[in-house]
Amino acid sequence: MLIHLDIVSEQRRYDTKTGSRLPIEHFFVPCMLSQRNDTDYLTQECTPERTLNLAFVFKGTIIPPALPNRLICACLSMWTLKEYRGSKLMFSGFVGLSFDKEHDIVVCVEGNKILLYLVHKRSKGLIVPEIATSVRECLHLTLERISEFYQSTVHETVSRQLPFHTEYSCSRFLCYLSEERIALKTDEWVCNHGDNIKHNWKVWNQEQKQKQCDPDCTGLSENALSQIPSNTELLRLSVNCETRMIHDLALHLEMEETEWSDMVVNYPRNTQMVKFLTLIGLRENNGIRFGDLAEGLREMRITTHTLCMMRRRKQVISSIPDDVLDSIPTDEILDNISPQIGKMVFQLGTELGLSIEDLENIDKCNCDLTAQSKEVLFTWRRDRLVRPTIRVLEQALVNSRKGTRCLEEVVKNVDPKTLRAVETVTDRIRDNADRIIQDIQISQILDHMMTHLVISADDRRDIEHYPRQDDQNKALLDIVIKRRELAYSVFVDGLRNYGYEDIANDLKCDTQEMSPITALVSAKNEGLSDWNVPLHKVRLQKNYLKIITDIQHESIVDHLITKEVMSVDDGKKIESGKTPQEKNRNLMDMLLRKNERGFNEFIKALRKDTIHGDLADQIEKTEVRSTDIATLHKCLK
Repeated sequence: MLIHLDIVSEQRRYDTKTGSRLPIEHFFVPCMLSQRNDTDYLTQECTPERTLNLAFVFKGTIIPPALPNRLICACLSMWTLKEYRGSKLMFSGFVGLSFDKEHDIVVCVEGNKILLYLVHKRSKGLIVPEIATSVRECLHLTLERISEFYQSTVHETVSRQLPFHTEYSCSRFLCYLSEERIALKTDEWVCNHGDNIKHNWKVWNQEQKQKQCDPDCTGLSENALSQIPSNTELLRLSVNCETRMIHDLALHLEMEETEWSDMVVNYPRNTQMVKFLTLIGLRENNGIRFGDLAEGLREMRITTHTLCMMRRRKQVISSIPDDVLDSIPTDEILDNISPQIGKMVFQLGTELGLSIEDLENIDKCNCDLTAQSKEVLFTWRRDRLVRPTIRVLEQALVNSRKGTRCLEEVVKNVDPKTLRAVETVTDRIRDNADRIIQDIQISQILDHMMTHLVISADDRRDIEHYPRQDDQNKALLDIVIKRRELAYSVFVDGLRNYGYEDIANDLKCDTQEMSPITALVSAKNEGLSDWNVPLHKVRLQKNYLKIITDIQHESIVDHLITKEVMSVDDGKKIESGKTPQEKNRNLMDMLLRKNERGFNEFIKALRKDTIHGDLADQIEKTEVRSTDIATLHKCLK
């Protein structure tokens, strides 16, 4: 009812391959966003030198608010909300988004038009046509489906004719030319101010499989030629040029032959790296711009259209569903794909937007290629200036000539609901991380999590080896994020039980859509014998909290030393605890590392003291379910 009354708007998105509707994740409440855009982003950033513009023009004088509201919802699910001078660019009828680190998107309503701006960081002549085309197609499809839905709520039958058409602007955003006129295919694509919008139209309507420039392509614009090429653009140039050509171009641009030779020596088996770093060196040491590259190519009698390839990206033919592509990859996905990157790690990192400095530091700190790949992927995912989705990773793999098969294999059985739930959990933790790291004491929370099997004795030791509380808290958060829903729920309950109810309330979220942990499902299929988790350890840990709270350790430790389960030095380590509970925790840490004989002697020691007899019975009779074993097994991986 609220949707039909336009009180709330659905986040309606559609699969670009099938046109089918994707699941709803969030709702947008337009009445809560009444402020108009009061920033100068449009005037300062959306300039004719850096921006392409088109309009979706609707019939009538105004657009029903439901249409742009639903479109904004869809945009927010696909791209990252942009911040500009400390303000998030989300206002009534206006939203600014980051597509990547070079391209921004603005969608805003003016009268009967929904205006779409695509803004390049440096020059509109460097806008990647495939990006412009994909953004236009995506928003057109979404508007088309939203219009059909809106019509269905008003009329019994849905008109086949769309209530809007597309118009392309001139360079000054003063007038627009409709698709109908452009469809006539005349050469006079001229607006009222004398601007020919043919080039702009072609950028918005790039043929995805086109590899060569059009016959009438004039190359990079003067404004683009004056710009300094980015790492990604230099990488694409190096990929599209032969080694000899890059060598000769470097010499034309005054690189010394010895510099080239040194590069070859440093990377004897990676000619692609030699080409790329040669171009990077020319930029850093010689200050080259696109114009210098063009001049060098002309001197070599090579077409300057070679530079046009720098603003192109390869087409991705994907079998991965859109709702998976639009999700942020989990730790497991990144862990599983890292070993398959190989020598392409530097190129992949560049395509993902990492700086040369970051990549060189990763290379110095990690000799193993898998470790380098993992660090590159996790560094990329931590940067939330641009939403680090599986779609972005897929495109980067294609651009770096690795291909998508490895990614398709890794995510083929991934549940989109799980990805969304993990993302929700991660975002909640990130939003509250400072409070958690600075404000909480975690000893009792760790007791709670041990009892519920979501952390192991090794996990606890790894956490507590840090001397500072904030570092311990960071280590715990890393584990909670990696273990996903089950650990998260227990962690939140622990916060609530031990005096941090306000933080627990802020972290609470509906994670019921999270698919069962893979380990839990596998346990039923494979049987308990396949899991190397001794039953006595599960029984001990399920009673962890009661043991450390109730027992008097002295006689128990004496018995264990007598039976040579523990040494005298072990006894001293146990006694090093400052409180009875700390001493009992030390004892449990050792018991959880002992074999079944150690467990049996512990039970005997409990029975020797009449006050602990009931506890011994409780531990021995503790039910061990397949899910218990699977949960603890996940901690032991």
